[in-house]
Amino acid sequence: MKKIDRIIGGLALLSAAIIVIKLAGAMYGHDLIQMAVDATRPVGAGGWSTTAN
Repeated sequence: MKKIDRIIGGLALLSAAIIVIKLAGAMYGHDLIQMAVDATRPVGAGGWSTTAN
């Protein structure tokens, strides 16, 4: 298997995982990716507005 095939396969799996996460979040009424970003955002750090989306 060539290296480029592994890269393409990895990107395909990653995009499929993102779609599944978005669909699961939509079913439960939450944006799971935004929740993950908010969880990793430092509190009150300069340049990171708490109201920014």
